[in-house]
Parts: sequence; structure tokens; C-alpha cells
Amino acid sequence: MKTIKFCTLTFAFALIAFAAQAQRAGSEEAAIKNLWKSIYQAYETGNNEAMWAAYTDNAGEIGPDGSLTIGKEKLKASWEAFMKMVDEAPKFILEEPTVRILTPDVAILTWQSSADIKVGGQQFGGKSVGMAVVRKIKGNWMVEFDSMTPVMEMPGTGN
Repeated sequence: MKTIKFCTLTFAFALIAFAAQAQRAGSEEAAIKNLWKSIYQAYETGNNEAMWAAYTDNAGEIGPDGSLTIGKEKLKASWEAFMKMVDEAPKFILEEPTVRILTPDVAILTWQSSADIKVGGQQFGGKSVGMAVVRKIKGNWMVEFDSMTPVMEMPGTGN
């Protein structure tokens, strides 16, 4: 009888602990998605200060052209140069992101997007897949690294 009670209590404790873990993971996923949405909203409204506040000082990026940029100030300079090059602010359509929590303070965010970018009247952009490594710092999720990979259809794949 003691063994049955012990097993029942152990199982109940494990179930409660699992439920608590799942709830924490769900709230962290929501917080990460909110970070992503706030960055996009800041871009849409032209609030560069809020957009860059989501990045760590040592954040890095692999741009769609394959260039590697490290450091928030260099990222800002690269972005400003890009914005001077385009005819108008690019328009992005972003799909709902996917979050994969790796540790309690590190996660990967992925999303698909399409971009309407014009330079000298010529259309650039198109479909791409984005990725960001985010890290929880002092209770807040921040971008450590991001990249955009253009989607290139391969011959004969039918994608």
C-alpha cells in the first residue's frame, strides 16, 4: 500500500512539474514572439530607436548578400546605408514566426517573409527565410544574431 501511495504521489508531482515547465515555455515563446512583433512594428512606424533597442551591443548579422556585420553600431550604419540606397522604404510581409527554445535563456526564432525592395526603379527582394538567435538578458529577450536567406528555387524541384 505504501508503494502505491508513493508511486501515486511521485507521478502527481512529476505531472505538476511537467505542467509548470510547459506553462513557462509557453510564456517564454509568447514573449519572444512579442519581441519579434515589436521590432517589426518599430520598423513599420519608422521608430529606429525602438527597433535597435531590441539588439544587444554585440549583435551580429549575415545579410542577404552574405556579408557579416558584428556590433550594433555597425549594424545601424549598414542599415542606414541600405535605406539611402533604396527608392523608398522596403515593404515586408512576414509570416508568424516559429520559436525553438534551446535553453532557459537562448532561443532560435525563424520566419518566412517576402520583400518589395526597389533600387533605381529595379525590383529586388522576394521570398526569404529569416533566423534570429535571441537571448534573455536581465529578464528581457534580445537579438544576438540574425540573418536573411533569399529563397532560390532549384531547377526541377517544383517549389
